[in-house]
Amino acid sequence: MLTELAIKEKGLVCQNCSGGKLSSTVNNSKQMLLCTKCKASYPVLDDTPLMYISSNSNESDIKQDIQVFWKDLYHNAYSEHESLNQHTLPDLIDKLKEMFFARNHLAVHEMPISELKDKKVLEVGCGAGAHSSLFCKEGAKITSLDLTVDRVIATKKKLEIIDKSNSSFVLQGDAENLPFEDNFFDIVYSNGVLHHTPNTQKSIEEVRRVLKPGGSAVIMLYAKHSYLYWINIFFLRGIILGNIFRHSNWLGRTTEWMSSSKQTIYNPETKVYSNKEILHLFSDFKSINVRKSSFVFQQLPFIGKIISFLLSKNSEINPAGKLVYGHEWRHETKFELYLGRYIGFNLNIIAKK
Repeated sequence: MLTELAIKEKGLVCQNCSGGKLSSTVNNSKQMLLCTKCKASYPVLDDTPLMYISSNSNESDIKQDIQVFWKDLYHNAYSEHESLNQHTLPDLIDKLKEMFFARNHLAVHEMPISELKDKKVLEVGCGAGAHSSLFCKEGAKITSLDLTVDRVIATKKKLEIIDKSNSSFVLQGDAENLPFEDNFFDIVYSNGVLHHTPNTQKSIEEVRRVLKPGGSAVIMLYAKHSYLYWINIFFLRGIILGNIFRHSNWLGRTTEWMSSSKQTIYNPETKVYSNKEILHLFSDFKSINVRKSSFVFQQLPFIGKIISFLLSKNSEINPAGKLVYGHEWRHETKFELYLGRYIGFNLNIIAKK
């Protein structure tokens, strides 16, 4: 049972009226959170609040599509996660940390991974829960939020294994309307998520609102000026395959599917950004630093998979890739890491409030 003390400790407030106090009630043996201000109610599933309420029908439609796509992708690409347990997951999280260091990943480069103990950290878009599990293992008081209920449940299962201090918290919620008090978190982390929200600017504003003064937003957004975007996505998938002419949401349709199974539904929303656009998005922050990364030879048309296969013979293959990419990951060569600084697809951002 989620107590009212726990509600207060986690900084939960009403999403519907943006700040109303929540009280706990039980109806027909089912717990609900009730806003004392606007009377909105939120179901609680196994101590996990479901805090998303759509504000209009158009928003409801696109966010329903978002939930359906990411639910389907999870079940197709991450089915092996269901077999993880207390014997296998902790070691895999250690491997994940090694992989992130080898990749100069946002999760260990911009994120102050060695300074997380007792920090209040919010992950927006926790996905399958690997990043939250890593931060929890490093001592953070992690709160994990996702719009897709299935991914919330998957994250909760992992944290129940990793979290020895019982300080983690998982819930369904909307990045564009975070159900938390102002000035609550030390760090808000989001890796490759906010460019999939219909209103990314609103999401960034919400990130800033819930951060404490001096707190850090650690965010990855996709780079417009990158090899993957201009060659693979815009030119090949957009122009040559005709997606740009047939679909208004061509960019969403041509990104994100990581499963080997046949794709039957498509990603509703993806955006890419230039450095100038990033500076505008984060203009209300006190300071901002942006670093580009993420290029692998596999992105090369036609010959990329052959090169990657040959490199894999002499490269470390990390099993923790299954936690975040749905498959084992080949550590990049130094040359790939170097190229990533200039033509990579990831814009790694740390912004101070």
